Amino acid sequence: MLPNNGYGINLGDRRFDPIYAAAQDLGMPLSVHPQTGHDGQYGISGVMGAGSERMEKYSYVHMTAFPFELMIALMHMIGEGVFDRYPRLRVAFMEGGCGWIPFWAHRLDEHWEKLRPQWPELKREPSDVIKSEQVGFTCEAGEPEIPYVLDAIGESQVMYASDYAHWDSEFPESVKMIAGTPGLSEARLKLVLGRNAIRWFNLRQADLPGESVYFGRNASATPSSVPLPKSRQRSRRER
Repeated sequence: MLPNNGYGINLGDRRFDPIYAAAQDLGMPLSVHPQTGHDGQYGISGVMGAGSERMEKYSYVHMTAFPFELMIALMHMIGEGVFDRYPRLRVAFMEGGCGWIPFWAHRLDEHWEKLRPQWPELKREPSDVIKSEQVGFTCEAGEPEIPYVLDAIGESQVMYASDYAHWDSEFPESVKMIAGTPGLSEARLKLVLGRNAIRWFNLRQADLPGESVYFGRNASATPSSVPLPKSRQRSRRER
């Protein structure tokens, strides 16, 4: 688990490369998790939250820091070429929702196209990185945009996050809320609620619960029964 920055230093900085190299060598997926209430001083201490020094209420800090810091971390890691330097590295950006991802992918592509000299380390369109098996995200219960996000970036990119037992968790209704998302098919529901996470974290049968809140007893997908989506089957054959 990584913070959204270290002492305010963004995650694309080469000082973090030893972490990425080790994670790639180990085949270990990393997760970026934002936080609030721990503002530090750039280059000296703490974790900095985007704009939080301008907010007088915790609710404002919480609303902005979680998605905005994930947007910054994703932007900086892509823009500074982390995923090109480490082509087997996998990083998930967690607990900031998913509705912002298609918008951010489009905006990243636009700036890469128009300001490419400032992105010398990036070897492909930012949206190509976001749609690849190197990047994952989590969704929040009650996000109506989930089907649109899956259409935009791929079915295998998004995982359910319960956020249990934080104050903003929807427990014990979160799974039912995801299942009730308009336009989310049963096949996609299985991916979001479990199968994407099983694949992302390389979980084994022994790691899985014997019963699912939504799918029932002994209904958890086993690793061997979780086929890659066609897009990822192609990417594996191409490597």
